Amino acid sequence: MSWRNESSSKAPKREIRFLPALMSIHTQLWRAVFGKPADAIEKSVENADEYMIIDNDPPITRNISVPRDMSQLSCSSFTAGVVEAVLDGLGFPARVTAHNTPTEQYPGRTTILIKLEQSVLDREEALKT
Repeated sequence: MSWRNESSSKAPKREIRFLPALMSIHTQLWRAVFGKPADAIEKSVENADEYMIIDNDPPITRNISVPRDMSQLSCSSFTAGVVEAVLDGLGFPARVTAHNTPTEQYPGRTTILIKLEQSVLDREEALKT
C-alpha cells in the first residue's frame, strides 16, 4: 500500500510516529479494504494508551446475520485483527478489539479499540523532543 499510495518516484516514507500511522490506517487501509475511509478516530479521555477507529456502517457486517443468542459476537473482529497486524508490522504493537456500539442513527456502528503497548508510548514520548 505504501508503494502504491506514494505519489512521487522516491521510496515511501516509513512512519515512526503513531498518529500518522493511525491516520494512514483510517484512510488508506480502510479505503483499500472497504472502499471508503473509516468515519472517525478518537483518543480515549480516560486512558492515554487507547485510541478508537469508528465505522458507522461497516461493510463486513452488512450481509451477516448474527443469531440472537450470539448478540455479543462482533463480526468486525476480523477487521480488528487486520488493524492489529498492520500496527504490529509498522512497529506499533497493540491489542485491538472490536465492539458493537450501535446508536439510533447507526445500528451497525462498530468501534475498533486500540490499546497500545507501553513501549509505543515510551517511544512517542522520546520522539517529542
